[in-house]
Amino acid sequence: MAGSTAWKLGPAAEGLAREAAARGKAIHMGRVNSRRRLTIAQWYGCDSVDGTYLAFGPAKNLSRLRSWLAELGQQPPPLFRHAP
Repeated sequence: MAGSTAWKLGPAAEGLAREAAARGKAIHMGRVNSRRRLTIAQWYGCDSVDGTYLAFGPAKNLSRLRSWLAELGQQPPPLFRHAP
């Protein structure tokens, strides 16, 4: 889902995401660099997310990302399963 932060987190984006999911479309949200944004993406029904969170401190941020995924009841993607 593209757009400004205000738009991405607003009711129109949520409605569009839910409609797309109801029609069987895949939903992606970019700029997901926090637990809050990851939670919102899950709430909207997003199938995938991306962000630069790991690029700016992978040693510290990988464990945080793993904990966020665990809190949301998600399994880390294969890329992260074998990381130290």
